[in-house]
Amino acid sequence: MLGGPMNFAQAQDELEQRVEALLAQMPLEVRLGQLFMVSFFGEGLNEASRQFMRQMMPGGVGVFASNGVSPAAVTRSTNAWQALAVQIGAKVPLLIATDQEGGTVQRLNDGFTSFPWGTALSAMPFEQTALVARMTATELRAVGVNMNFAPVADLYHPEGRFMSKRVLGHDAKRVGEAVAAYVRALQASGVIATLKHFPGHGAAADSHLALPTVALDRQQLERELLPFRYGIAADAEVVMVAHLSVPSLDPTPNLPATLSKPIVSGLLRGELGFKGVIITDAMDMGGIRQGFTPAQAAVRAVQAGVDMLATGPNLPLSEQLSMKRALLEAVLSGAIPRAQIDESVRRILRLKAKYGLLTWQALDELSAAERVQSAAHRAALESIYLRTVTVVRPAPALLPLDPQRLKIGLIYPGVYSSLPNVCGVYGALTRRLAYSLVPTEDELAIAREINAQVDVAVVFSFNIDEYPLQARLVNTFAPQKTVVVALQSPYDALQGIQPAGYVTLFNPYPEAFRAACAVLYGAFPSKGTFSLP
Repeated sequence: MLGGPMNFAQAQDELEQRVEALLAQMPLEVRLGQLFMVSFFGEGLNEASRQFMRQMMPGGVGVFASNGVSPAAVTRSTNAWQALAVQIGAKVPLLIATDQEGGTVQRLNDGFTSFPWGTALSAMPFEQTALVARMTATELRAVGVNMNFAPVADLYHPEGRFMSKRVLGHDAKRVGEAVAAYVRALQASGVIATLKHFPGHGAAADSHLALPTVALDRQQLERELLPFRYGIAADAEVVMVAHLSVPSLDPTPNLPATLSKPIVSGLLRGELGFKGVIITDAMDMGGIRQGFTPAQAAVRAVQAGVDMLATGPNLPLSEQLSMKRALLEAVLSGAIPRAQIDESVRRILRLKAKYGLLTWQALDELSAAERVQSAAHRAALESIYLRTVTVVRPAPALLPLDPQRLKIGLIYPGVYSSLPNVCGVYGALTRRLAYSLVPTEDELAIAREINAQVDVAVVFSFNIDEYPLQARLVNTFAPQKTVVVALQSPYDALQGIQPAGYVTLFNPYPEAFRAACAVLYGAFPSKGTFSLP
């Protein structure tokens, strides 16, 4: 009984000793380099990026599409970066991070698996959420990526369309539980998790373009903070702070949360008790650049209590270097205490040590695709989606669909042409209609004909908030004979439609299509958990 805790304490002491030894041998410029998660264009290293790395001596590199699309290409890049990192500066390997949320934000695609994403991750049983995280970690580690800018801990708001497809839902408790399950599984599988976008981006506009304002009072923000509390309790190692103005937390006009000491040091570090690494959202975004130069923003962010600066893919190398120079000047002038820099570097080095990242070994590029295991992971997706598809609004008179008893019409977006064949294996369809995402008058006329000919109309919708004329198409059918199946946004039912039945499958993927048809026809019971606000 005593051996475990004693060994753990001994391991912690050894880790701290190693971190302190590394820190002691780092000159100030080398320490400052550890505070940067840089980005640059192209696979591997060209002469410009090689020289940049030697000057910047960064603690991490962010992976974007330009750095490689196939497992072999990404591995080639991460190998090249790490090989140089262990030769320069602190001679410490890099944190290598990417945005692998899934869906609309997935940097690694060719040869990688399209995993469930968004609200699917909170609708499925949490053991399935954990499975998705473990498989994601396998694929990232296979190509040398050791940190994921995920999970998203923001909440759904009808007015926040920018984040509405990426969030895990609107139920703060359920989202928090899903976030915690994802964090634990990802990190147990050797990949560092990042909670984002603190203190909550769900109700805000696109911070890539300009600085949005979160117009929620302090009490309302407690709901936004709950998933972050769950993630922190699950030992999330990193929290990403967003470029958001939050007047109820810091009334300073036009000040992004990334530069706010009350938000970073007061709320996140103090009130929420977060002890890990605090990183900024990308510093090339409009939400930070409209009011500050990169150099100014770097100094203000560190003064606010940020540990690490994510530069982003669109910031020129010269401007990234200007950020480091500005930090050096701020430390030498006393505007930033050296002790604060040292504490941030300690956090970063502890993180690397904890995940075995103080040593590095090159990965074989030729076997990268085999290590990714995408084929095996895709095989697991159908089982996962069978437990994710949710009958939100049961319609006992219509569901499960019975082609022996009912004349069934299938109405679907033409871009998803496989749907009739997938559902058709369960029985003949009386009518079908492939419609445009913006339905035409001719398509509406055909819909009226189908309405008169069928007992049940199954209408597959796709993001009615973006394509509002789809609501008119749905409302062409008599509500009492209509079942709407939301292909992506589970909130389509809030867009002016009142079908008798409502089903959501969350992600428009082939595996989800097969699962949805199985649920619609009663071949598999609805296992997902989702309710409308």
